[in-house]
Amino acid sequence: MAKIKVGVIGVGVMGEHHARIYSTLKEAKLVGVFDPDMDRAGLIASKYGGRAFPSLDLLLKEVDAVTLASPTSLHYEIALSCLNNHVHLLAEKPLAATSAQAEEIVSLSSKKKCVLATGMIERFNPAFKKALSMVKHESILGMDFKRYSPFPSRISDASVVLDVMLHDIDLSLALSRTEVASVKASGRKIRTDKLDECSATFYFKDGLIAKLEASRVKSEKKRSAIITTENSIYEVDLLNKLLFKRDFNALTEKQSIEIAPENQLTLELKDFLHSIDRGRAPKVSGNEAVSSIKLVEEVERLSCL
Repeated sequence: MAKIKVGVIGVGVMGEHHARIYSTLKEAKLVGVFDPDMDRAGLIASKYGGRAFPSLDLLLKEVDAVTLASPTSLHYEIALSCLNNHVHLLAEKPLAATSAQAEEIVSLSSKKKCVLATGMIERFNPAFKKALSMVKHESILGMDFKRYSPFPSRISDASVVLDVMLHDIDLSLALSRTEVASVKASGRKIRTDKLDECSATFYFKDGLIAKLEASRVKSEKKRSAIITTENSIYEVDLLNKLLFKRDFNALTEKQSIEIAPENQLTLELKDFLHSIDRGRAPKVSGNEAVSSIKLVEEVERLSCL
């Protein structure tokens, strides 16, 4: 495929990772970056190539596609600008601050015939990908997700649901085969004026139950998923990219499943670029992002009752 001219909007920690990996991909040509902090933009451009553009409009005139890694509160306005300039868009999660904004972005991407991808990096976790392929032909009975971390040095302007649990909401929807019928949730504000801990249960129409716990005030760091099927239990260590399987009818202990080492962000960016080149949907579409954000909103609503 011909190199796709790409840019990065917002070059904080995550945006820098995007710029770094784009600069190494044969599918991409890193044209440049934009950030309101011109010193930061200049530093990133000097490290990975391309220009530090003084305005968003100038960057959008020079590229075919961009990563949007600005704060969530800016996603809606910037995403619309990108799409109105016929620029393909990969927006770091969440796609937007609200499901209504996300729906507008999805609608415009369709109208402008632009690829719209959402940066849900856990979808590209090699341990999750392997588990997903293994349970594809099994009947899933339940899922249990836990995502804990110490309090972040940056105080987020988003709840733990939108900032953290969103990953596991997305994974539960990727694993399920029917829609969510009802939701139960509870949460606590501990260090901020937003939810810092939350537990949610999703009841799917086919009887599947998914339990999710998220906290950003734990002493430990943990990201795990347990998937129970009619035949086996799969334990997915998302943090360390490990997968274990225990068969109900086997006398042996749980077995470790071999996982090929892969860089999740590299896989995500390649999927985005190949979607543009081949005219296909990305692995995590805009519509899937909308579904996840709607569940975030329901969990937050129930947790604050």
